[in-house]
Amino acid sequence: MFELSTNVASPKLLQQGDYSAYDALYLGDFSCPKFPDNFTSHPELLAEAAELVKGRGQKCYLRLYAVPSNHDLGWVRELVEAAMALPFDALEVHNLGLLRMLREMGCSKPLHLGVFGNLYTDATARVVKEYGVTRVYPNPELSLKEVIYIRDHTPIEVLVPVHGKIPLVISETCFILERGRGEDNPCTFLCDEEHWLTRSEGQWSLKDTGRMTLSGSDLCMLEHVEELAAARLNAFYVQSHGETPEFAGKVGRIYRQALTAAFAGQPVGDLAPQVAELSVLARMGLCNGYYFEGAGRRYVGRV
Repeated sequence: MFELSTNVASPKLLQQGDYSAYDALYLGDFSCPKFPDNFTSHPELLAEAAELVKGRGQKCYLRLYAVPSNHDLGWVRELVEAAMALPFDALEVHNLGLLRMLREMGCSKPLHLGVFGNLYTDATARVVKEYGVTRVYPNPELSLKEVIYIRDHTPIEVLVPVHGKIPLVISETCFILERGRGEDNPCTFLCDEEHWLTRSEGQWSLKDTGRMTLSGSDLCMLEHVEELAAARLNAFYVQSHGETPEFAGKVGRIYRQALTAAFAGQPVGDLAPQVAELSVLARMGLCNGYYFEGAGRRYVGRV
């Protein structure tokens, strides 16, 4: 019927959280290889994690580093070699150079193009399909109509984010270190704390996790799950980067219930209590992103 997925960066977070509401997990923090015990940069951690996720009856995807430089390709290759021997259902790639490298390595696993692959058109989807990509995460600036158009005009699946902060910018340097002691100083993982970029009180704020900047408001499509089901979209994603395992668990349970009803053709009922729960988790409020051809900050409920 449908797949609901989220992301988990490390073994600690995988053990701490309740991810039973999800059909699939994307393992790894693709923004920062230095994140403690990051699946994206620690091949020795992959076998146990894959066994655990698969043992729960879930699909298991591995995220590769989104912005590798030439000096990163050696350790990325080692990670891929380890992953190829394990039961991962797909590898997520954001970089076209890595797509080519994976093909040269003879990788036969399905590939997913991540959010920083900057996919705006069905033409790009057809290009990456030739490199083994089976699923794409369209650029967040696309409307829901444009996402459906890509799905309808390419032999490829689209991943539709339904909740969480919207990834906006990624860098190979850390904003938090640069703002403080400088990138050359030892990392003490201040990204575990919350960091916000705020223009002025009440105008706008963005969340920064070091190497990635996200929207301040949380994307929320809960009140539109019936529309998503009617459009025959079937791969949905909760963006929980920089959030707690409790966030991922609660949001997953809320969307699992609503999506299950919508896909069964049953009324989802009054979602106001659930929206209120999600609002409590959203420090800067809720929005619909760019799905309804707006500027990304406004929230539109059920009509």
